Amino acid sequence: MKYADFTTFAVRIDNAIARVTFDHGPVNIQGLPMLADLDMLAQKLEADRSVKVVVFQSANPEIFVAHADTEFLKDMSGTAVARDEVQLLDLQRVLQRISKLPQATIAKIEGFARGGGHEFALACDMRFAARGKAKF
Repeated sequence: MKYADFTTFAVRIDNAIARVTFDHGPVNIQGLPMLADLDMLAQKLEADRSVKVVVFQSANPEIFVAHADTEFLKDMSGTAVARDEVQLLDLQRVLQRISKLPQATIAKIEGFARGGGHEFALACDMRFAARGKAKF
């Protein structure tokens, strides 16, 4: 399966391990472009049984994923609705999809993870954090 055409990260597959390296602007903002890429990645991984493990990491050793772009919250309704009518935000929907991937998912955290970056790490099965360059 082809893992290309992403704008906010690169994917490299080697020995059944997918390494997803975030590289989106200076701080890896989790905005609509990243959510679209993650949604497309999840779709591919759900169908690809040859990949057994997915490691999410950052090209920036100072920042894993900074936070969600709060700009998309402006479109959220302020009207109260019944619990069974609540719709997930794109961020919640995509992270829920990542959390249910059939592969083992690992957040390899170097540097800061803020807000949406924490939420992303929690969507993964495992989280490993290190100061400086981690080797694995």
